[in-house]
Amino acid sequence: MSELLRLSEGAVLTHLVTRAELTAGALAAVDDLRLWARLADGDGIPLAGGGLVRTVVEAGEPSLTGPAGWLAEVEPEDVVALRLRGGALELSIADLTDFPAERAIRVVQEFGEQALDALRAFAEGLEPAPGVPIDVVVLDLLMKAPETFADPLPPLAPLLREASLEVRGGRVGIVGAPWDTESVADLAPLDVIRLALVRSALRTYGEGGDLSKAITYLSRSEAVLARIADEVEREPLGPGLIEALPRTEPAALLLIARSAEGEGRSFEASGLIDEVLSLAPGLAPAEQDAAEYAACRTNPADPLPARAAHLFRQLLAYGYRPARRRLIDDLVALSIRVAEPALADLALFENDVVGEFLDARREWLRDDETELLESWRRTPLRLWEVLDVAGDEITLRDLTDGKEPVTLTDELLPRQALPGDLMLTRLLGDGEGPHVFGHPFKVDPARRDEMLALLTDPVDPYAVAAFFRRAGRPSGPAGGGTRPAP
Repeated sequence: MSELLRLSEGAVLTHLVTRAELTAGALAAVDDLRLWARLADGDGIPLAGGGLVRTVVEAGEPSLTGPAGWLAEVEPEDVVALRLRGGALELSIADLTDFPAERAIRVVQEFGEQALDALRAFAEGLEPAPGVPIDVVVLDLLMKAPETFADPLPPLAPLLREASLEVRGGRVGIVGAPWDTESVADLAPLDVIRLALVRSALRTYGEGGDLSKAITYLSRSEAVLARIADEVEREPLGPGLIEALPRTEPAALLLIARSAEGEGRSFEASGLIDEVLSLAPGLAPAEQDAAEYAACRTNPADPLPARAAHLFRQLLAYGYRPARRRLIDDLVALSIRVAEPALADLALFENDVVGEFLDARREWLRDDETELLESWRRTPLRLWEVLDVAGDEITLRDLTDGKEPVTLTDELLPRQALPGDLMLTRLLGDGEGPHVFGHPFKVDPARRDEMLALLTDPVDPYAVAAFFRRAGRPSGPAGGGTRPAP
């Protein structure tokens, strides 16, 4: 520790103070003041004027505490400067109207270089995270150029963010670094680096920026291209970035297509996918999209009930696309994994994904299919009691509004239900009569009234999902219907 104190002698670090910090009497030290938190851990560091500055860690986040009243002269939004001099910390209010800009540039450059090195080390399994610890870089700068922190510079965290670096939990990485380390566990080391560099290029693009390296990385790795395409569909590209992408490159065209799909312009996306495949036949992400778009064109010779089943499968596939998949994932997180098929049905209808599907793909739908989907949008979720099961027929009574019992034919449902069972589902028209396309929830009869209370208009899908998590035993789908696309 004495070596660190010697190396840090005379250095000053700054921090923007919040009202919450003043109330707590402690300064957050996860980022800007991390080096001082390292030095103050354990026995603490003397505070000029009396007392000790110590490091306290709560919920994994370090903060600096001092003697009573040590922040009395500080106001919210002040920038405080903590300088180590003679082995003690001096606290003052910093005036940053005039600071040595060349030193700030040096700091940013050093962090940028080490962030790239950290990404490579992470990709190769040598580091646990794709960013470099802030205190490590500060110490390196003090060793290379001790004068770097001789004068107050802007607080490190906002300074680095303005320079298009990311600050997470005391580490600094390039924009797009895979902080969710599990998300890239299946990628090869080179692909982890490619993924982060492409993300960085797309997220920090400015007018006139060079995207050639990013396109090269995408073209060399189908795994990275597929990931980036999914991300672009979730967060479509801006007009300037789309204009800058070279339309002669299949990878770039795929991103433009996915951006259009994410904004609900499936017909335009389909045309772009055709262009992609003309340039790169066999490109897997484009082939998958092409197959999905082609499936929207049904055979007019097929009766409407057959086309209705096909439409429901296409609707499920649409709900599982990257732009909407989170609607299902959020419900699963509140409920139980075994109920995902039923939760997918809940996400589609209670979030009006059916309406989005109609808007995006109406040009491929026939008039009777459009009318059918519109009727599905108006079909409410209901709690049904099984009255009778005979062969392939099942008779249900709506417990929500007390209408006349309904008898329908289903290949699976009658085999998995008994009279007296309660199931939560919606009966959708198929052109000839009611049908269960989705996966019903089986409901404990003892909780009948609790479920009925949730079926007010509009139904809260999150409350319904949580209802099944609260059950004593997992209550999975009751059976029947179409399973979701993988």
